[in-house]
Amino acid sequence: MLKHLKKKWIQFGIGFLLLAFVFALQKKVFPYLDQFIIRSNSFIYDQILHLTVGNKSLPHRVVIIDIDDKSTQIEGRWPWPRDKFVTLLDNLKKAGVVVMAFDIVLSEAEINFAQGLEHKLQQLNNQPLSRELIPLLSKAIPLVDNDKAFAKVLSENEVILGFLFHDDSEVKKPALPAPLSLSKTNPADIMKLNLFHFSGYNGILPLFLEAAHHAGFVSNVPDLDGSVRHGLLLATYNNRLYASLALSTVMRFLLTDSIDLLTHTVQGKEELYGLNVGGIFIPTNSKGQLLIPFWGNPGTIPTYSATDIIQNKVSAQELSGTIALLGSTMVLLGDLHQAPLSQNFPGVEMNANIITGILEKQISSQFDWHTNKGVGIILTVGILLALLFPFLGPILLPLLFIIFISLILFVSYLVFNYKSIYVAPGFLLSLITLQALANFIYSFIQERRHKNRIKQLFGQYIPPSYMKEITDHPEQAHLEGESREMTVFFADIRGFTTLSESLDATELKRLLNSFFTPITNIIFDNQGTIDKYVGDMVMAFWGAPLHDDEHCQHAVKAALAIKAKLPEINLQLNQLNLPEVKIGMGLSTGIMNVGDMGSKFRLSYTVIGETVNLASRLQDLTKFYHVDILVPEMTRRNQEDILWLPVDKVIVKGSHKAVTIYEPQGYYADIPQETVDEIQDYEQALQSYYKQDWLNSKMAFEQLISRFPERYIYRMYLERINGFINNPPPANWDGAYIHIHK
Repeated sequence: MLKHLKKKWIQFGIGFLLLAFVFALQKKVFPYLDQFIIRSNSFIYDQILHLTVGNKSLPHRVVIIDIDDKSTQIEGRWPWPRDKFVTLLDNLKKAGVVVMAFDIVLSEAEINFAQGLEHKLQQLNNQPLSRELIPLLSKAIPLVDNDKAFAKVLSENEVILGFLFHDDSEVKKPALPAPLSLSKTNPADIMKLNLFHFSGYNGILPLFLEAAHHAGFVSNVPDLDGSVRHGLLLATYNNRLYASLALSTVMRFLLTDSIDLLTHTVQGKEELYGLNVGGIFIPTNSKGQLLIPFWGNPGTIPTYSATDIIQNKVSAQELSGTIALLGSTMVLLGDLHQAPLSQNFPGVEMNANIITGILEKQISSQFDWHTNKGVGIILTVGILLALLFPFLGPILLPLLFIIFISLILFVSYLVFNYKSIYVAPGFLLSLITLQALANFIYSFIQERRHKNRIKQLFGQYIPPSYMKEITDHPEQAHLEGESREMTVFFADIRGFTTLSESLDATELKRLLNSFFTPITNIIFDNQGTIDKYVGDMVMAFWGAPLHDDEHCQHAVKAALAIKAKLPEINLQLNQLNLPEVKIGMGLSTGIMNVGDMGSKFRLSYTVIGETVNLASRLQDLTKFYHVDILVPEMTRRNQEDILWLPVDKVIVKGSHKAVTIYEPQGYYADIPQETVDEIQDYEQALQSYYKQDWLNSKMAFEQLISRFPERYIYRMYLERINGFINNPPPANWDGAYIHIHK
């Protein structure tokens, strides 16, 4: 387990480095990447908003009085004379509207036509006509002063006027309302907060401002992508705090003149997190913005054409008890904004949505990942991912990545829809994506290295089909040392030392190549792995690097094929004027250690163990028994389709355990019946031998020798029987023959 963990330390390290990187993003160390997180959160918010908008019923508290195309066609081009507004406000008051708000800026005085005519007459240089008309016009000027008439109506109604904040410090006219009154917060502490600060304004005509008493700014601050998702409630100018038109309207509706700023400490800084207005909590971000509670697409808020109000065509029942916002949806007036639900969302309707949301207590908050809770979540998730992802494979890692991402997005949707909290999962999604991507890339690189290493290690020693399977599934090939049941194979040329002395280097090379090439092909054809060539010896094994449940069968099949191939090999050697060869093959099956072994300078994929030693000893003993192949009982098992010749029960050099060894004669389908009968007679003779029935066994072997004089082991057993007749074995004799030489 510890060894496995050590192999993952690089991935663990990468995971924790990425966690630190996300914390750096959180600290805004990388501004451009921080913008990416913000844009990601905005995109996700838009999708969730599209899924949830319209789920709640809209109360009839706020209406919009729209200066639309119909109004300008009937009432005249914009800007309208002030008497139009006088009529409009009078009709709204009669209809029972509680609060009226102007989402337009009235910063310039209207030209008084009597005053203008007086000015023209004064330029006539005291002409008789001008001397008669000027006194009359002077008396008429107050009577046709629409601004004063409008100011009078403002003073008689609950009206909130709009003004505009901007960043052009050269434009500051004509007047600003009084700053916002705070019930608890020290004005000196306001500048410590992270609020928006403006340096210029388009204000309100002083006459109107004095009459109305109440005003609010109508400025919007779009997000990085130009879309307006947040409504600005508070802003500062000249170290003073001002309320937006929407907030001022709510305050007048609730009959309160002051608000409470709610702050908390985040990373050592005092930050705003909400407002208390007349007992209503309004969640905000640190900049004094709220998520605009869009109740639907443009046109969702009840809207009436301004000309219909002026013409008194709207019933009082539709307007009674409402808050009326005067604004425009005309493109010409430029109050259309890009928003999540529309590319042209009227600013007046945004304010109407905000007012409705505040009064209905339906303002969604945005989770702040900079708080201790947010840091704790990121830290916990980051550590878990850093420890989990390194253990996931190439299939499970992408699968869990998709599941995690989908789960976070689904939870974000649920929390927003049912708890009115936008999780803003950008940091979490970035953390998961970076962790998954880093681990996937690292695993891919390691897999490529592993494949290349396998190709370098096995390329010349395993069949091409094995090579493809290993490279396609490298996890199945373990280079690390392990123990498993396998079959090992040794083969060499008998008398090679004497033979090599008669050949020069070129001839020796040609002989070995002619010998090894067909043998290697046969081993490959039977799914074997070449371990090494040492002089005239070839070593191979079955069952690694890929598991082979039939390693015994494949190994024996290869040995029989090599034996059958030998006459063809010798024919080729004769054609090359090279001497013929005889070979001996030893096989053994059992538990052995296999893996990449050696030193830091050179490694080799090989097998070691007692089973390997036994196969080597059996290969040496083929010469002693005058046979081509020797295998132990473990290799013979479950191969009933082969005719086996029991050769002996032996204790090989270096071992203390007796094993029964066999020579495969071939597959029954290819064996003549005469040979089958011979082996059966031999097995009966062998039974008499192990029972120490020397006379019967002697007679049986003598008969076998007379029938099959070429079989050496019959003469060997007859010689042993004659020896035991003269010198019987000890009482604990188990039939094993001890070999003291290789």
